[in-house]
Amino acid sequence: MDSQESERLACKVIVTIPYATPVVGLVFKPMVRVLGINSFQPPQHDIIFTWYREQITCSVHHLKLATTQCMTCVALDMPVRESYFCSNQCFLDMWPQHKACHCRTTESVSKGSNNCYRLRGRLRRSGFWANSGIGSVFGESETLVERDGKTWIKVGSSETHVPSMNDFGFCLMFESLAVDCSYGFPMSEITSIMTDPVIIPPHPCPRRMIQIQHLKEYRNIVFESQSSNADTFSVLSYNILSDIYAYWSVHSKCPGWALAWEYRRENLLHEIIGYDADIICLQEVQSDHFENYFKPKLTKRGYSVTYKKKAMQLYTANRYISDGCATFFRHDRFKEITKYELEFDKTALSVIERLEPGKRAQGQIRLKKGNIALVIILERVENGSSLGAFQPRICVANTHIHANPDFPDVASLVNGLEKIAQSQIPLLVCGDMNSLPGSDPHKFLVTGRIYPVSKQERTDPLGIYRLLKLQHSIPLLGILLQVSAYSSLLHSGRVNEDEEKKMNQETKEPLFTNLFGGYPATLDYIFHTGIADIITELLPGVIRGPITFRRESWHGFK
Repeated sequence: MDSQESERLACKVIVTIPYATPVVGLVFKPMVRVLGINSFQPPQHDIIFTWYREQITCSVHHLKLATTQCMTCVALDMPVRESYFCSNQCFLDMWPQHKACHCRTTESVSKGSNNCYRLRGRLRRSGFWANSGIGSVFGESETLVERDGKTWIKVGSSETHVPSMNDFGFCLMFESLAVDCSYGFPMSEITSIMTDPVIIPPHPCPRRMIQIQHLKEYRNIVFESQSSNADTFSVLSYNILSDIYAYWSVHSKCPGWALAWEYRRENLLHEIIGYDADIICLQEVQSDHFENYFKPKLTKRGYSVTYKKKAMQLYTANRYISDGCATFFRHDRFKEITKYELEFDKTALSVIERLEPGKRAQGQIRLKKGNIALVIILERVENGSSLGAFQPRICVANTHIHANPDFPDVASLVNGLEKIAQSQIPLLVCGDMNSLPGSDPHKFLVTGRIYPVSKQERTDPLGIYRLLKLQHSIPLLGILLQVSAYSSLLHSGRVNEDEEKKMNQETKEPLFTNLFGGYPATLDYIFHTGIADIITELLPGVIRGPITFRRESWHGFK
């Protein structure tokens, strides 16, 4: 670079990538910043973006570039690097051995799959024989460049890139260059960054509902006290992890690409829709994701929706964002009668004001967490029309409560629901309680009271417990006990051995609903008023595997 060119370099381009491993089908967008060399503000400029893919070498002659690919390997999902050859002749020379690899893969997949006939059909269509099973790796117009002793093929010229199956198994390189707006001469050095090899995302493992009893034994879950017609409905509760909390530094055991919202949202929607629930309670729904994604997507599928966002906001990406609770319900089965929005910070004020003056500042920090609850009363309809004079109703509370050893928010929620329960309306309390089984908040919900006597000074140094109502009397069909959906499963005696292994025998809850930082915990619940045998189906628990790609919490029953 001569001195004249050096004088023109008035800019510096800085590039960072959101994660190291691109995923097939997922938009990959580096963050590009341009700074001035002599001042923070750079002069007027344009940016040229270029994407390259690592050029492939022959699987036989490793020092030669590949020009031919076996398309049967692609159809069989064989290791991608084994499918490339430096020439048609190289491929034909290796055909006997290569064909044997096809046969072994076909036999292996057929033994482990019920789709062997479909696989054989794919083989025939893709060209099992050498004369029809090859394709060109790149066309005559492709651009090849040399960088640091490697050959790269140009695959794009925009700021973002969506990796395709052609990229699978290979590294990508992203280059950016600031240029003069008028003449196009460089105003910065070329900045390049290389990724890890592109991967194909794993297929989500489907979970099927556990049948608790036969259809002929079904009882009316909600409406038996108000209607003689037996009926069932399904409920899903799901903390979907707001993108504003999905930091890799916090969820370091989860791959960066799996935390990306563009990847998670499609999987979340597919999973939620697949459960086909009549009532859906979601927590940590980011306000913009609700308006731009979940609301339009689920409205198209026949759901009505109500949303309550938290008052507290976070500043990110040059804007303020909040999350909240969203409740969806099928409009052909229910209609909304009334809605209550609970902001627990407001109810905490009365407790804080009653603390000793010297403890109020600490009480503010401990009790004001921005927690909320969305409570709606739904009325049963049939095909969108009311059923007549006797219209059964249900109260659905959807809440997300910040982790806190105290339980004022739980107490406020239950105290608010007591008045509704007095009218004999059945209750469903769904949400992420951030409270382990056996903790004070959990005990309060399940047993109706707690006795914070032992170690009170250590657990309640501010004297908060003495200012709270430490019991509730929600009438639950004559039983003063609030029942968790999954504890009902074990109490029913109708759980099989496999599902019993996924339950905590002491707490009668799932082993975990949340895997945060690699540590399993049960924090999410569906509580309901009633007796144990009203549950007919439940989502199964899960077994902890060697790796997890999502932190979202779940619960669901029918």
